[in-house]
Amino acid sequence: MKRIQLYSQLLSRVQEPRRFIQVLAGPRQVGKTTLARQVMDASGLAVHYAAQHGA
Repeated sequence: MKRIQLYSQLLSRVQEPRRFIQVLAGPRQVGKTTLARQVMDASGLAVHYAAQHGA
C-alpha cells in the first residue's frame, strides 16, 4: 500500500505545471530506482535518467 501512495504522489508531482526537482532518498535496495523508472514511464514526459554507481 505504501508503494502505491508513493508512486501516485511522485507521479502527480512530476506532472504539475511547475517543474521542481524531485529527490528520492533512502537506504539501499528499497526500490528508489524502480519507483523512479516506473514514474518516468508513466509520466509521458521527456526525461533523462543518469546514475552514478560507486564513489
